[in-house]
Amino acid sequence: MQIREYLKEPFDYFDDKKSKWLYILSAIVFSHLFLIIFQPYGISEEMSNPVNSTLNKFLFFFSIALSTFLALTLSQFFFRQLFGFQNIKIEKYIFWLLIEALILLFINFGMSFIIPDLGNDFEQELNIWFQVKMYPKLLLILIFPFFGTVIYIAIKRLQTEVKELDQQLLTFKYKYDKTKQKDTLNLLDENNQLDIALSINEIVYIESSNQYVVVNFIKNNTIKKHIVRNRLKHILSQTENLPIKQCHRSFAVNLIHVKHLTRKNGKAFLLLNTNFEGLKIPVSNSFLEAIKKDLDN
Repeated sequence: MQIREYLKEPFDYFDDKKSKWLYILSAIVFSHLFLIIFQPYGISEEMSNPVNSTLNKFLFFFSIALSTFLALTLSQFFFRQLFGFQNIKIEKYIFWLLIEALILLFINFGMSFIIPDLGNDFEQELNIWFQVKMYPKLLLILIFPFFGTVIYIAIKRLQTEVKELDQQLLTFKYKYDKTKQKDTLNLLDENNQLDIALSINEIVYIESSNQYVVVNFIKNNTIKKHIVRNRLKHILSQTENLPIKQCHRSFAVNLIHVKHLTRKNGKAFLLLNTNFEGLKIPVSNSFLEAIKKDLDN
């Protein structure tokens, strides 16, 4: 998927309260860890300055936590609804992230009237150029918890998706009558002549290769291959109402032999059961929902 197409995808990671609070808390924790460990932006000098008491240091970090909490809470629970940034695409949410850093800048500035910064340089806080230079720093601090939360939510969703698919597979295998698995499937060539006859449970997967398909099937507990001169779409027309489903432009798989779904480097695969360990069939995004639907039926 190209970047331009990806940016057109919906951004639905912060649509519920739980994910919003996760983002807010991760931003508070990250900002403190980042400032305490690395002590950037002159903080190291201020922390070692004897003028700044322990109370002043505590109030400084407390003000950061409070500013972050207020800014992101207002942003996620109020301003997004107010300005119509709900149910939007990724490209539009990137713009909102820039606005969110601006909200944090204003809240941070207002907080400086209540809790002075370390060094008590309030006059510097009033300098517009100082605030302009603060903006990219605040944006940088927001970016890391933002991406961290998005990645965490994406992983949790994927785990749930895999778990649901595994359950669907178990249900599917239970529903598909084992007596039918031994029924014979006659595969015809392009001239509608019988090429090979196999029981349904013998067929593992079918791979397309131009004008031919390679039928991978079980014989004596090993995978055998047989070439049929026909296109994949014509072969699949012969397997209607059977658990042999297309999962990729070049692959069809017998769902009876599928163990579970996995992902590697952003690509989805169907792993076959332990008798064929290491054998995985690619699943393209365009067929993933169709396979789920087949498993639900």
